[in-house]
Amino acid sequence: MSFKLRFALQLASAVAIILLICFLSIYFLYADYRQQDFYNQMRSEGIQVHNLISKLAGQDQSLEFVREVRSSSTGKEITFIDSNSHILFSIPQIPDTTGFYTLFQKRNVSEYKETKGDRQFMGIYLAKEKIRIIISGVDEAGLMRLKNLKLILLVVFGIALIITTSISFLFSNQVSQPLIALSKQMETTSEVDLRKRIPENATFSEVNLVAKNFNSMLERLERTFEFQRSFVHHASHELRTPLATMLSHTESALTNRLSEEEYRIVLGSLKQDQERMIELTNSLLLISQFEQQGFDQSWPICRVDEILYDKISINMKMFPDMGISLVFLNTPSSDDDLTIRGNEALLKSMFSNLIRNGYYYSFNKKVEILLEITADKILVHVDTRGEHLNETEREKIMMPFFRGEYARRKKTTGAGLGLTIVQRILNMHRGELRYKPMPGQVNRFTVVLPKAVTITSLDT
Repeated sequence: MSFKLRFALQLASAVAIILLICFLSIYFLYADYRQQDFYNQMRSEGIQVHNLISKLAGQDQSLEFVREVRSSSTGKEITFIDSNSHILFSIPQIPDTTGFYTLFQKRNVSEYKETKGDRQFMGIYLAKEKIRIIISGVDEAGLMRLKNLKLILLVVFGIALIITTSISFLFSNQVSQPLIALSKQMETTSEVDLRKRIPENATFSEVNLVAKNFNSMLERLERTFEFQRSFVHHASHELRTPLATMLSHTESALTNRLSEEEYRIVLGSLKQDQERMIELTNSLLLISQFEQQGFDQSWPICRVDEILYDKISINMKMFPDMGISLVFLNTPSSDDDLTIRGNEALLKSMFSNLIRNGYYYSFNKKVEILLEITADKILVHVDTRGEHLNETEREKIMMPFFRGEYARRKKTTGAGLGLTIVQRILNMHRGELRYKPMPGQVNRFTVVLPKAVTITSLDT
């Protein structure tokens, strides 16, 4: 069943139930009111006739006249019975009230009512005179009005149901139009064209909210596909460059007669290109691997200061001209202040990338590492002197293959994957990487890692 049909039927059913309850209430309330009103009329007539015949007692001619007038005008049967069950007076002459009188007498109450079919019976006991008045009659006018009311309610109910159903279908069609447009947009949306957007001008705010969320999803998908296209483009370019160089050197060596020294130079160049390709391939594999992994509670406890001292020692051997230092900004109160839960090999790779980045892109090849302890986090600031990144570079610095203007001018080695790897490793460890330009042409990259005790308390 379609949404429009279900919505229209549900709305029409709800209105029909409400109308049915209202109309039934009106009908039964009026039926009860008609019955009580007729009983009041019967009581009033019974008392009037009693008062009249009391005044005309002994005047048979007058009493007969009263019987004829009342019989023709009201159509009610009225009988007066004394305490010995003798009929004192009746309208008409021979009423059929024996059954009701017997019930009334047994009840021994001052007033008793009963209905049999359309005929209503009422008994009144006058204790002072010890007389029982039995009145019965059919409220033909009231029953006719009740019948007409029933017919009117049925007709109005039918018309209201038809109108409600029609309005429900129109309303459901109006509501479903934005949803149909949204469905068509979803059907036509593909990775080739993600720029189309759903108009957010529907009458209903809920539909606008769906359209807004769908447009937001399209924007995220567009950015993701754009990132993937850019990633593939840059990866292809970075791989093509060393391959083209290797092919050129190989063809030159094959077509020309070279000396042993020249062959050594060619092979040395080929080796450099191969090393660059291996490094690039390994970086791409790391990024792909980190994308599929998350934090693992079974990782061991690591000390950040020991990891930093280890990487400082290794990098000083690799780059003898590097100036590097480690400074504690505040004193840890216990060993727990320096511990984190993580993969030690990945953390070493992360800090190594940051140190080498600082070495490559600094003016003076000096890297200063500042260790700061807070209540629940460990902050590692890596400061180097160099050109500050502009706003555009700050937004793209974490993107794969992105290299700043200074790096391109300096023509340093690397594919622009170092900070991407750093960020992926930090995401795995529930950390983050921040950049802040400092006075004196100092670039500060800050690694923020949660303490091991903080991670444990959050997971429990």
